[in-house]
Amino acid sequence: MSGQFGGISSLQTPAGNPKFVNLSQDYKCRICQGVLRDSMQTTCGHRVCEGCIPRMFEGKQEPINCPVNDEDCEQQRSDTMIPDPGARREVRKLIVYCTNKDFGCEWKRPWKDLEQHELQCEYRPVDCTFKDYGCTSLVPMKHKEKHDTSECEFRTEPCQYCGLMVPRAKHEEHYGNECEVYQLACPWNCGSQPMIRRELQKHFDNCPNKPMECKFKPAGCDFQGTLKDVTEHMLNDTSKHLELAIVFMAKVELNTMEIRRQLQEISSEREHYRQQHQVAMSEISNLKSQTERLANNNKELKVKMVSMTERIIHLERKVEDVAKKSDVDRHERDVRAIQTSLTAVRSQVAQIERQGGTRPAGTTGSGQENAETTRRLDVHDTQFAQLDVQMAELDLRFQIVESTSFNGTLLWKLRDYNRRKQEAVSGKTLSLYSQPFYTHRFGYKMCARVYLNGDGMGKGTHMSLFFVIMKGEYDSLLPWPFQQKVTMFLLDQDSGQTNLSDTFRPDPTSSSFKRPTSDMNIASGCPLFVSHNVLETPRYLKDDVLFLKFVVDMSNLNHP
Repeated sequence: MSGQFGGISSLQTPAGNPKFVNLSQDYKCRICQGVLRDSMQTTCGHRVCEGCIPRMFEGKQEPINCPVNDEDCEQQRSDTMIPDPGARREVRKLIVYCTNKDFGCEWKRPWKDLEQHELQCEYRPVDCTFKDYGCTSLVPMKHKEKHDTSECEFRTEPCQYCGLMVPRAKHEEHYGNECEVYQLACPWNCGSQPMIRRELQKHFDNCPNKPMECKFKPAGCDFQGTLKDVTEHMLNDTSKHLELAIVFMAKVELNTMEIRRQLQEISSEREHYRQQHQVAMSEISNLKSQTERLANNNKELKVKMVSMTERIIHLERKVEDVAKKSDVDRHERDVRAIQTSLTAVRSQVAQIERQGGTRPAGTTGSGQENAETTRRLDVHDTQFAQLDVQMAELDLRFQIVESTSFNGTLLWKLRDYNRRKQEAVSGKTLSLYSQPFYTHRFGYKMCARVYLNGDGMGKGTHMSLFFVIMKGEYDSLLPWPFQQKVTMFLLDQDSGQTNLSDTFRPDPTSSSFKRPTSDMNIASGCPLFVSHNVLETPRYLKDDVLFLKFVVDMSNLNHP
């Protein structure tokens, strides 16, 4: 809605959510109870945020009650809400704290000056220089240098042994785990002198106190000790090791038997799965065959659809040829002349029949006269049949002439909505075309196209409505590209007061509005014209019928 009031953009509410020194109730929105943002005024003088207006009217029948709903309040409409420049100006002047107040800034000024202040505020928080080493502090810009040089526990200092730069808080961890020249004692208390870390690693391989495990540990012996202790243990506990070995071998045998059993089960399952795989492959092969047959049928249907489309285009061209008023008037005169001749012939036939029926008794007519009469009757019967065919054709032409519009307006009565929509959902008939209409007898030729189950973004949820430029007889005399404004309507069949509409101006660069080189251009319009929930109500759908209307702006349009 803000786009409607571009003239007061200089009074727009500043961005952000600052803390106010004192926020009066007069400057709070009557809907969201927050500070007024781009204040709008009701007809009874109450103030609301411009952004809250859509929520205020959402899903409600206008007019609605004022949000304050006092006894003096008036009914409100969305188009009667007006900007409140005075309140906007006052809101911009409200005194606010700096957003960095918690970091020590004592600035208090009008809200409109806050953004400029924040750009240069000395107390705006920044990350510590040593953030990557583990410091999570946010430091006011004013105190950052002091924090980095003397306060931060993660500021780097050289190790006193190896000289590497290490965060102050991690020096002990560095000594214990990383420093290559830090001296360490042997952890096994072998009596050797302390040595640097890289020498200690070599010492471990030859340390006499290095702990060792009994060779029968896999069998269950958990004895540990020095090399000397383990050697003595192996000599003294032979019988114990033999018992452990026997028990261990028994367990191994049991485990081996269990593994064999599991292997047999796995082998059986594998054979079962192999059979299922073969069955599945057979089913997949059958499905592929069915898919190929369906694809072939689909191709045949597409060929039939193309053929039907060509027949429709051919019939439309015939309709163009018969929709000329001069031809219609001439055929009407011919029909009247034929009807007059037919009346005369019928009178003659009746007279001949009466003469044949009143011939005096005892006399017989000439054989030649009877034959001539029969021939003339046959000729008249043939003429009658031909006249009936011509009259049926003329009646069809009259109907087409009566339904064709030449003033840039199309009124399309779409019958059998539910059946047609079901055909769209099933994919049988995705879209429908209206009869052609024209901007003038010799003007642009156009039609409408509708997707009852939606197209593109609207598929399955909306009705999509499009405008189509068709190839006409007089295109070489018309200006291109087509540039007239087009308005599409869904008509209200209840009160006529809430017609749904969408208007667009053609894009001159789009191929949809250039001179057609085929029977019709690509359609252009609105994929989300109206949702099914709104459309399928008694207001717009009555007796299974919709009324769609297209109006082409005829101003500044020069016809040949």
